[in-house]
Amino acid sequence: MPRTVLIVSSGRTGTRFLARYFDGNFADVEARHEPWPRLSLRLASNAYAAGAFSGAALLAMLRRRKRRRIDRSGARIYIESNPLLWGAIDLFDEAFFDEATGEPTIVHVVRDPREQARSSLNHGTSTGSKGIANRWLPYWHPGVTSLAARRGASDWLARTAALWAVVNQRLHDEGARCHDYQLIRYEDLFDESHSGLRRLCDLLGLVYRGAGAQVDPSRRINRGRRDAFPGWQSWSEEQCATLQRSCGPLMRTYGYGTEPEWSCRVAHVDAGRGGS
Repeated sequence: MPRTVLIVSSGRTGTRFLARYFDGNFADVEARHEPWPRLSLRLASNAYAAGAFSGAALLAMLRRRKRRRIDRSGARIYIESNPLLWGAIDLFDEAFFDEATGEPTIVHVVRDPREQARSSLNHGTSTGSKGIANRWLPYWHPGVTSLAARRGASDWLARTAALWAVVNQRLHDEGARCHDYQLIRYEDLFDESHSGLRRLCDLLGLVYRGAGAQVDPSRRINRGRRDAFPGWQSWSEEQCATLQRSCGPLMRTYGYGTEPEWSCRVAHVDAGRGGS
């Protein structure tokens, strides 16, 4: 049976790249990004995290996935790079345990929420069919029903920030209870030396493949299609405050939001939180 690796995140964290990198560069690795079935597991994972779907039913879905996809893989390592499964992290050890290989390795990839928000909005989260699903389809987007009446760009920023906070808080809390939980920052995956990717290869017992590899780590994959939402340095004070209210405490845990300029812009938010 293959060793099972599950890569989860709040989205826009290089998960498509990671699947292509490991699948394309290592003969004994099978790596898939959000494999079928996507819709049912997405809705079930979000609903379960919201307390609206039973753990027994979701556990059965995950075990069926293991039997039909992972157990038949034939690879030495099977990697599923799938942000949609975030809500089920507390079930991973039980669902994917195997007598031969033990519990799965869980890789939590976290990204600066300010950059994730920018990337997500430039990728079309608030427009077209994505915007409709994210606004109106229950459990397509965490908390969508409570936000359905909201309007405007700042509200889409609020939605994206809330998603980052909800997903990463759950991964942080439940990951600590998992047998083999690993945290990697998106920024380290794609820094000049790809230090995070090198570390991930080491964790999986693989030799890092760099420049010239079949899937070169310097090649960008799944970039945002639009350039409508700028980096946080160009945000209004209100936009900075919107994100800080949702993400402030947790983003500091991961080393984000330490810039003096950012601290200045959100000082009144932190002051209000401290006095409440």
